[in-house]
Amino acid sequence: MRGPGRKRVFCDRRCRRGAQRKKASERQAVRSVFPTALSAAEGVQGAVMELLEGEHAHADLESLLTLARRVGLELECYAAAAVMDARARGASWKEVGASSFTSATTASARWSQAEVRRLFERRAASRSAGRTAHLALVPAARAGASESVLDEAALARSRASSSLSCALSFLLRRSGLSMQEAAHGTGLSRSYVSKIVSGDRVPTWPAAQALAEAVGANAGDVRPLWEAAQGLAPAPRPSLEEAVARLGSALRGMYLAAGCPPYEQVSRLSGEVVPPAVVEGALRGEVVPCWETTSALLTALNAQPQDLRGVWDDVNYAFLLCLQMPLHDGAPPQFGGEGAG
Repeated sequence: MRGPGRKRVFCDRRCRRGAQRKKASERQAVRSVFPTALSAAEGVQGAVMELLEGEHAHADLESLLTLARRVGLELECYAAAAVMDARARGASWKEVGASSFTSATTASARWSQAEVRRLFERRAASRSAGRTAHLALVPAARAGASESVLDEAALARSRASSSLSCALSFLLRRSGLSMQEAAHGTGLSRSYVSKIVSGDRVPTWPAAQALAEAVGANAGDVRPLWEAAQGLAPAPRPSLEEAVARLGSALRGMYLAAGCPPYEQVSRLSGEVVPPAVVEGALRGEVVPCWETTSALLTALNAQPQDLRGVWDDVNYAFLLCLQMPLHDGAPPQFGGEGAG
């Protein structure tokens, strides 16, 4: 027997256990498909910061109101994610309704999986469009906006430049080549190579690519660092495959900049939040950790998590658009195989 308010009766214990497993699976599916409330709250913070940047940049009214609408949308997404978290923990629609001052029927309709999916798809589209609008504020900011906005962008480029030089320096040491040999293999002068690995010069991409290849590395692993050091913005809304590949390359670049410590050491530095197997899988591009795990991994690599938040978001947005790859809390999914957990 089934129905609201009725005690469910099962034909035997086996039937009961099957129903319980199905219910637990449905709750886990809710947790896997949608971002956590914590991740959504960080989205609210990011939208508010963009609105503040717009004010500092003396943006026009239309731009400010667009940013304000984005804040409202992020708040809606946070509420939906909080409800999904509560439902995954076992909260009933009656409890959700009481917390939101609505009836259980209204709550279940407002935050059904289909409605929440549409809401996050709308947020993904809004964020993609918002990138272009946000970049348009930069010239105005340079003309007379708050120095703190420019300082943060400059700091991000400086951190990326430092990571790039650390990565290339580590690769050079690991190769066993002398600086003269590396310079000869790239066609660059020894003094130019010296300035690159010391961080005194941000190289052109052909130079960085040639140096990485000369020391036996995959140039794609340092490309995200080079782009960030140049202040370049990635193409909006990449495909899922492109987004996953870029995230893997960005993480490997940070790993190179940290000197490629053993996975067990990285796990310890994360406070055991990131198991060694997840460290390896993330760096290989075989798993996509949730943002909390990715943030702990980057912190363990002595990197600033916010510098790669946009790269991780691209994966999340692409997933939400195609709904082919669930992002799990805790143990992330594996690519190309079943049994991902």
